[in-house]
Amino acid sequence: MSKVKILIVEDESIIAINLKETLQELGYEPCGIAPNRCKTIKILEKGILPDLILMDIYLKGPTTGIELAKELKPQLPNVPIIFLTANSEVATIKKASETLAYGYILKPYKKSHLHAAIEIALEKSKDDNKKNNELYAVENINKTLNHQLEIIKDQKSRTVKLKYGYLFDKEKEILYYGNEPVKLTKKELQIIKLLCNSAGYFVSQEQIEYAIWQDEPAGYAAFRSVLFRLRNKLHKDLITTQNNTGYKIETI
Repeated sequence: MSKVKILIVEDESIIAINLKETLQELGYEPCGIAPNRCKTIKILEKGILPDLILMDIYLKGPTTGIELAKELKPQLPNVPIIFLTANSEVATIKKASETLAYGYILKPYKKSHLHAAIEIALEKSKDDNKKNNELYAVENINKTLNHQLEIIKDQKSRTVKLKYGYLFDKEKEILYYGNEPVKLTKKELQIIKLLCNSAGYFVSQEQIEYAIWQDEPAGYAAFRSVLFRLRNKLHKDLITTQNNTGYKIETI
């Protein structure tokens, strides 16, 4: 079983060396010592990925431990950070808590306290990461379901389910009986298209005539002829009539 890798970010060399020796005694693997932000970034750029970071709050240089922790959080979201500090002021601890640190160790520290803080941080981080992964998985499932619902919604909006086993695909402009397309003339298809676009409502004879013969009305006889041929290709009750003036296609 591989040892837990711990990165030490401490600008006091004596404390850093002491930490390294203590960590080794506790069975951990110190994977680097950095006195400031620049050295920390260089260590991480080498591809070293710590399991935990021990970070001094007050680092020498323009970047404090708190600022560095905030900078590293997006890059190492699953790596817990424990702050080392000689300052126990509430304001300092509160400011450090904004980085979502997993613990604080007051200097000078006891070996047992260091060990306990590390183990608690690792366990809590493991639990948090598991919850985040589960949440991420649920979010992915929800995204997939939403995508599927959008597809179904799109399919429903582009198709009209009709009675007696018929379905009209508005995008492809094809009338299906079961899985087979119904062979329709251009004028017959225009009637089906108009009725399906107004599914659930009666469409007047004049509207249908205008859809078929836009330049000039062809007359009642021509209209009746086209409608008669269309009805002979379909179930007799698929297209219903209202007082011979309005027509409706029966939907599910």
